[in-house]
Amino acid sequence: MTAVSVGTRHVTTAPAEGAGTERRHSGDGALATVLVTSLSIVLAILVPSVRHWFLVPVTLSGILIGVDTVKWFRLRTDIFDPRAYLGLTGFHFFYLTPILHVALDHWVKRVYDPPDWQQAIGTLAVFNVIGLVIYRCVVAIPSRGGRRRPTRELDTRAFYRFGLLAALVSIVAFGAEIARFGGPAGFITVMTGTFLRPELAGMGWLIILAEAFPAILFALVVVRWRGTLARRPGLLVLLLIGLAVTQFFVGGLKGSRSSTLWPVLLCLILVHLMVREISRKAMFTFTAVVLVFLYAYGLYKTAGTSVLDVARGTRTVQEVSSETGRDLPTMLTGDLGRADVQAVILDRHLHHSVVPAYGSTYLAGLSVFVPRVLLPERPTSKLDVGSQLLYGPEALAAEGRSSKVYGITGEAIMNFGPLGGLVSFAVLGMIVRFARRYYLRARQQAALAPKLLAPMVWALVGVISADFDNIIAFQLKYALPLATVVLLARARNRAATNGLQPLRTR
Repeated sequence: MTAVSVGTRHVTTAPAEGAGTERRHSGDGALATVLVTSLSIVLAILVPSVRHWFLVPVTLSGILIGVDTVKWFRLRTDIFDPRAYLGLTGFHFFYLTPILHVALDHWVKRVYDPPDWQQAIGTLAVFNVIGLVIYRCVVAIPSRGGRRRPTRELDTRAFYRFGLLAALVSIVAFGAEIARFGGPAGFITVMTGTFLRPELAGMGWLIILAEAFPAILFALVVVRWRGTLARRPGLLVLLLIGLAVTQFFVGGLKGSRSSTLWPVLLCLILVHLMVREISRKAMFTFTAVVLVFLYAYGLYKTAGTSVLDVARGTRTVQEVSSETGRDLPTMLTGDLGRADVQAVILDRHLHHSVVPAYGSTYLAGLSVFVPRVLLPERPTSKLDVGSQLLYGPEALAAEGRSSKVYGITGEAIMNFGPLGGLVSFAVLGMIVRFARRYYLRARQQAALAPKLLAPMVWALVGVISADFDNIIAFQLKYALPLATVVLLARARNRAATNGLQPLRTR
């Protein structure tokens, strides 16, 4: 264990796992095997529809990803260890979601020429078993023990100055966004209107700037008053609630849950690294709140402000849920999983004459942020490719477009077929390795700069359920502004060092 001094307190951190640690924890694999296999047997006994061969590869997938889940619950990893996070979300993604689809007979709607769903889920599960073996091989490669470069600290006074300037620019951009819609009333009317919101077309960079200031101000407060916040957790809770409310108004009203949840989660990681350790009990509470938010926001996303009829008592949650189609199974399988859409995509590529997109959806994800003056002809997007795969070749002619999210593997299959999907597991493994190494080093060091950047690197593991354009948009909106402030402050400290000026790291 390593004690690190941060501000006015000491944080005890666990060392990174090495070969010896893996040997001591080899029992985690056996425990995961017993638990997941037992759960599958119980489900097969209780739920007739899951008595199908698909349950075998799904169980193997659960075991392969469940090892890291077991480690987290046995307190063998840091609470925000990226590999452990992938184990927790991956257990639902690869094991629980396919079973829920079959048990509830709940599938993506209006798919043309739908496959035999149990067979398709079974094929996807076999595919995932191969992919997860690749993933585990990649993450298990021993890290090089090269000499680490000393981390250059940032100039905190420069950090405050650059941060306040960046926040001011962002607030001005947000004001311009509100003014564009005729004031606060017009802004709220547009944001709570129809989900497509054509009024937002062409506002990409303005929106990116406008949504940056809550996280920047949060980081400034945490760095400046981290000692006070460590001693007064009540203030910390209020600060997080204030961030969530502000972020919801700034970005969440547009119909994007991630615009509210991800900044709050990353700021929670920042608190864990810089102020005080977040307990697993607190994380369970946070997760419960997130699930409630996901369900309620799903209703709002479809029904708009009419969801307030529930609070007024004029309609029940069940009535709104029935009208919108946003029920609990939809949240558990569609919002938190990608099994059915990935099963369809894989089935199309295996059994139909499907032409891969050959990387066009990745280029389209980048081109969103290029002005049309510079790039009038856009590459084929995932909206077009996904619509044709799910709803048929006539979907685009009928102006039917899929807004589904496919995850790193689903998008890889769309572009390069099943082989590309397997390669995506290796890419996922490399992302997790990089994010985990950076996070653990930031956890063990006293320097502020790595701790400020670590949550943004950590967010890369969300690619398991996100598409390339989602990751790019997230990094531009929430990572780039704060990272720019940190790098400028660190560069200022380097210039001060070269000029023999005193360093400001207080």
